[in-house]
Amino acid sequence: MDPPSDTVSILDIRQEKVQLSLRNEIRDMLSVRDRERMQVPWELFWDAKGLQIFEQMTYLDDYYPTKTELVILDGFADQLACTFQEGSILVELGSGNLRKVDVLLRAIDRTGKKNIRYFALDLDHAELVRSLAKLPAYKNVSCSGLWGSYEDGFRWLNGLEKRQDPAILLSLGSSVGNFPRANAITFMRNVSQTLRPELADAFLIAFDHCGNPSKVWKAYHDSNGVHEGFVLNGLRHSNSIMGYELFDLEAWRYVGEFDHQDSCYRSFCEAIKDTSVGGHTFRVGERIKVGRNIKYPKEEAQRLFDQVGLKEAARWENTTQDYCLYRLIRATSYSLP
Repeated sequence: MDPPSDTVSILDIRQEKVQLSLRNEIRDMLSVRDRERMQVPWELFWDAKGLQIFEQMTYLDDYYPTKTELVILDGFADQLACTFQEGSILVELGSGNLRKVDVLLRAIDRTGKKNIRYFALDLDHAELVRSLAKLPAYKNVSCSGLWGSYEDGFRWLNGLEKRQDPAILLSLGSSVGNFPRANAITFMRNVSQTLRPELADAFLIAFDHCGNPSKVWKAYHDSNGVHEGFVLNGLRHSNSIMGYELFDLEAWRYVGEFDHQDSCYRSFCEAIKDTSVGGHTFRVGERIKVGRNIKYPKEEAQRLFDQVGLKEAARWENTTQDYCLYRLIRATSYSLP
């Protein structure tokens, strides 16, 4: 049973209702004339059920991203906690189940620094309620939810009048790899423009640098079908948003491949029988794109930081140095566009 929503504090910061926004994205997808360019909007996979399936995924033996990040957080929690000032505002972008951030919040709490305010930002209200209710009662850290998109979160933080306390944006889970590269630049630039150097604002972000094709492939394929369930749930959610059967769920299966040259794992739904999606016909074996996860080489990550006016202030990484938590600040020489 889900906890009652009045037991946690959640602010509705949405500028546009999520369901309407997703419906428009689906319509944009269907308007693409070249079927090979069609892609199911990534936001559709993160409804309450999708988040719960993804949580199961993070416990799978071969799903290394979560395990590696927890090792880093556990090993360097006290060092990380020392970088936070008293009164800091923490905003986690795409918070999920909060298992990882709890490690960090416990470490910050142990420092005794007062008036730390943590805000979990996510699109799904029910999952915000469920995940926040699972957090312990910290002595020095208050926890609240922000119901909205990344853009809503940036707007909310920028709208805090007369803010004098440092804001730390968090992006755990190497989720920046889910964006097309152009969108990643936009996301990172929005972060850079939100940070205020005079208040010692910073951005703590995880990057997956793993370039081992076998390790990456195993991370997204499991014998129990958890990954496939996650992807097919995105199609089910599409049907729910549109109010009719846009996707025949019996006509698709999940497949994926790692493009080593592009450092990118790509996910697809492949037709297992002839089917149609909004007037587009798919024959057996034909695919529709559903997602990606870019495994940024370190050099490319650094170029991305430079491009958006961010610079590395600190780094914590695993023993093989292929997964990193970066503390980024805005470069003083960077001019806002």
